Amino acid sequence: MKEQPVVFKGTRKGLHVYISNDSDMSEILEAAAGKLRSGKPFFEGATVNLTFLGREFDSREQAQLLELFSRYMKPGSVDFQIQPVSGEKQENPTTDHYHSFNGIEEGMTRFVRGTVRSGQRIFYEGNIVIIGDVNPGGEVIAGGNILVLGTMRGIAHAGATGNPDAVVASYCLQPTQLRIAGYIARAPEGETEKPPYPEVAYIKQEQLFIEPYLPGKGKQTDYILNNKV
Repeated sequence: MKEQPVVFKGTRKGLHVYISNDSDMSEILEAAAGKLRSGKPFFEGATVNLTFLGREFDSREQAQLLELFSRYMKPGSVDFQIQPVSGEKQENPTTDHYHSFNGIEEGMTRFVRGTVRSGQRIFYEGNIVIIGDVNPGGEVIAGGNILVLGTMRGIAHAGATGNPDAVVASYCLQPTQLRIAGYIARAPEGETEKPPYPEVAYIKQEQLFIEPYLPGKGKQTDYILNNKV
């Protein structure tokens, strides 16, 4: 079976892009563009160090790749390598680790202390814990779960790289927009009642639900509209 033309893998140092030797440049660009489009909410506005691995590119092909990636992110350092990074264990690139972050139960987590204010954007490949509030106009994007130890009034996008098992939980969950993987929900018009208990949002049967984090403390919320995008 022919391997994927392009595989993304996130690392602590940036993004590794594994390129198949069996694919021509048109296939590579098409596959990379598809992955970049699906990860646009995560990449957009971010400065990302890029390492291209697996095959050799001439100067024209390198320029084509950089032009494509620049549409979705701000490239930091850029490196083209035929072999894996020195000292790094070579992994099977047929599994796209970056496209769907799997560390939902336990994995790398970023802690943010303080309020996320209007216009501020927090993004991370793994899980995000906000020790504070997220104000309207603030945005939190995670490849994994989002936990807010305060009030969530801004935009939350968990499972941004495609994992529908991610959740959003908050002491007070009142987002202007909430997304998990490809599912999106918006708050209704007008005032909503502030819940007296923590809540968690998750995907079940291809719908986005919000319910009390502690069982028996209230009924499932139905004031947010569910849509798949």
